[in-house]
Amino acid sequence: MTAQVIWWSAITFEVVILWRGALSGLLRKYPLFYSYIGCVLAKEIIGQLTYKFARDLYEPTYWPAELATILASYAVIIEIFRWSARHKPGIRRLTQNALLSVFALTVAYAGSDFLYGNFGSFSAATLELSRDLRYVEAGILLVMMWLFVRYRITLGRNRLGVMVGYSFWVGVNVMNLAFWFLPGNESSPLLRGLLPATYLMTLLIWCAALWSPQPEPVRPSETEIERDYEFLAGKKRAILARMSSQIARIMKP
Repeated sequence: MTAQVIWWSAITFEVVILWRGALSGLLRKYPLFYSYIGCVLAKEIIGQLTYKFARDLYEPTYWPAELATILASYAVIIEIFRWSARHKPGIRRLTQNALLSVFALTVAYAGSDFLYGNFGSFSAATLELSRDLRYVEAGILLVMMWLFVRYRITLGRNRLGVMVGYSFWVGVNVMNLAFWFLPGNESSPLLRGLLPATYLMTLLIWCAALWSPQPEPVRPSETEIERDYEFLAGKKRAILARMSSQIARIMKP
């Protein structure tokens, strides 16, 4: 009974977040985040319908839908970085390329294990990818927090709420997965009930933070992170120029 209440409450809050996002204009502002919420909502609705009316289709549809939401969750990380560096095109391109490269490497690693038969089933491979990607997201969030503190990057209430909620969700996921993969914990009722309750709390944070648009912080004229980026970019250009001149001398007859 409690699981059903949490399940339907989560669906209700997801609908409310999407509804408020459409009314307030935040859906157009944070499309990746709201796409993730929509993906989770679709998975929950499909799960409810198949569980009630086509029980034999529940498991075949659950794991592909779970995989889709796991992959879509990474978009929240990209969304936070994308808006935090929106006034710094060079830094924005650099971080997006780095995040996409890390994501591709993680998925490729899990995919290679599945193709070479290291997993006995698709569900086991999906759980392994979920664990690996959550660990990667936890590391990225820690680096992100360090950068925001180090360079005094100010976040508005909307983005701060997204980041706090997602950090809470990922943190609990990492701890839950760490215990889940220990022998004897596969059927633990505590671990099975922890994530739904945590996700419901995360939705409450997001619902409160994204209820209405909040003013963006004033754009600084120049920040230390921009100076550091320009310094590193200058060094990179100088190294490339020296390498080009050396290659030209070597190739010169």
